[in-house]
Amino acid sequence: MKKRIVVLIFVTLIFLTIYVNKFLELQYNVNIAEYIHYQSDYTAQERKILKNYSPLIYGGNINEPPLGIYYEKYNQYTGIVVDYINALSIELGVEIMSQPMIWDQALEELKSGKTNLCDMIPSQSRSRYYLFSNPLYTLRGIITVKNEDSTLLQIDDLKGKKVAVQSGDIILDPIRKINGVKIVETNNVEEALELLKHNKVDAVGGDEPVIRYYLNELSNVHDYRILESPLYESSCSLAVPKNQAELIPILNKAIFHMKEKGILNNIESKWAGPYTGFMNQDSEIQKQRLIITLIIFMAAVIGYLVYLWNRSLKVLVDSRTKELSFMKNELEITFNGIKDFMVIIGSQYVIKNVNESFLEYLKMSRGTVVDKPANQFPILKEFEEKHNNQIHRILNSDHQQLQTYNPQTKLELKYERRIFEFSIYPLPIETKTQSSVLVMISDITLSKIEAQKLIQSNKMETIGQLAAGVAHELKNPLGIIRNSIYILREDYDKKDRYKTMALDGIDHSVTRASNIIDNLLRYSKLTGENKEWVNLSHTIQIMLELNSKQIKEQHILVRVCCEQSKQIYMNRASLEHILLNLIKNALDAMPEKGELSIVCSEENDQVIIQIKDTGSGIDEGVLERIFDPFYTTKPLGEGTGLGLYIVYSELESLHGKIWVESEKNNGTTFNVSIPKEGWQIWQED
Repeated sequence: MKKRIVVLIFVTLIFLTIYVNKFLELQYNVNIAEYIHYQSDYTAQERKILKNYSPLIYGGNINEPPLGIYYEKYNQYTGIVVDYINALSIELGVEIMSQPMIWDQALEELKSGKTNLCDMIPSQSRSRYYLFSNPLYTLRGIITVKNEDSTLLQIDDLKGKKVAVQSGDIILDPIRKINGVKIVETNNVEEALELLKHNKVDAVGGDEPVIRYYLNELSNVHDYRILESPLYESSCSLAVPKNQAELIPILNKAIFHMKEKGILNNIESKWAGPYTGFMNQDSEIQKQRLIITLIIFMAAVIGYLVYLWNRSLKVLVDSRTKELSFMKNELEITFNGIKDFMVIIGSQYVIKNVNESFLEYLKMSRGTVVDKPANQFPILKEFEEKHNNQIHRILNSDHQQLQTYNPQTKLELKYERRIFEFSIYPLPIETKTQSSVLVMISDITLSKIEAQKLIQSNKMETIGQLAAGVAHELKNPLGIIRNSIYILREDYDKKDRYKTMALDGIDHSVTRASNIIDNLLRYSKLTGENKEWVNLSHTIQIMLELNSKQIKEQHILVRVCCEQSKQIYMNRASLEHILLNLIKNALDAMPEKGELSIVCSEENDQVIIQIKDTGSGIDEGVLERIFDPFYTTKPLGEGTGLGLYIVYSELESLHGKIWVESEKNNGTTFNVSIPKEGWQIWQED
């Protein structure tokens, strides 16, 4: 835009320069440089030149009214040009003497240097003898004919016709250019009109003011008419002899000063009336056109400036719109890229916007969610029911009430086996009541579990370290007992049956205690995510041995159906966690007697483990929530509610599945499906 403004200013300056120059030419017949030069007063050198020529002699046409006419009766020479010359005399401060004479004589006198000034229209032929000042006034050359002559309607109709013209008149040049015209020269215009009156010529040519003057003197003026198109319209200047060139700059300055002071206009006004045709009407028309042109140009400039302004505003608006659009897109991308659920709820409890994470969670399209009541969506409805319509209350709170609300408040909701944390942020507006809120929903299930897992892991690590220490300490006395039994057997073997039986019992107990210690040491070891070949049957036996005390005390009958010769490639720790939790839950469901059956099978590429108990079963209402984290039906302090959730999570990490079959008072069956990565025959070392 700056470049356009610079160009516009440059074009405007050029136009104004041209305009001012043209206006000065029309007003004063000078250009800008001359205008500046003529503003100064007459120099001493110029006044000296005028003094040398004083008095100046003006030789004017004796019979060219109203420009100049000599009244012999009164010995008076008067007319417009005579007044111009008198005004020029006053302006120059020197005497100018007027000598009327016939036109041809006036030209000859000037050529010979006997006179100093004469007003005439410059031409190429005249320039051989005279030098010309700037224009003094304007003249038009016209043709007058009789009304009765219908053959002469325009200039071209003069072909072959006789035209009377004052001898030496400038109009002779354009008339001679008309083919076939016969020119009759006269001493003055009055003689020419006499010839036309008596039909000796077909037309009369001459200066417009002179012809009009004489026509008005005729009693039958209405018998004549003037052809519309003039033969010429030229400026009339003051001519001086070629040897008096030093007068021209002085005369130009004087003419300028008279025009600037309005003297020439006043003289023209004095002679106004029927003779105003010789005034510079064309110049006035050109001035009006020039003013109209200036108005149009300025309007165009203003219009263009308005256009540039509007365009700059449009560009600015477009730029700001693009920036806002870009920012909006960035915010939209950020909004949709947030993993937490983002929901904007407006007035009337209607959803205004949601992010992609929430749509994926709902498994719905944006069109089916936006502009719908929030209570149509179960998670939001459940939250409102559990937390006393918290969102509604914030939406309907005024500014003062919101001052007491802490946006950092976190509210939890257990929903569909997950734990969600709700944060509600009132969106700032300039109204008395809140109209919209941002609800951010974070799934904190894993973080909660990880925290609990960390506590449990630290606890298990401590217990494991303690168990490992105790196991190592116990192995030493057990070793001593085993060695002692070996020595005692040599003394009592086959000698005392009862003592031998006692030694066998002690040996069996030592072996059983060693197995328990080995299992405790194995389970207490920290395991990672590495996969290895695991014997399924052997692992089940280990998990059962870890719970052998509970099995014995509760009189549980255990049945295991699992092929002992095969092992599966998987993560040992995950399998142990799954089996231990499911076996522990089954035993807890049978506090007094019962039967626990574990069956392993293979279906396609899946390993199926079925753990069935004959306990009290699970209520149908509870069945839907058993895998929810921190949900437990056990008394406070006896369960964390994480056991089955850990099983569920471990199976998800193994790409496995778990499903439950249960009837009230008719036992429960947990079915576990784990993808196998291969079987191999297990061989004991």
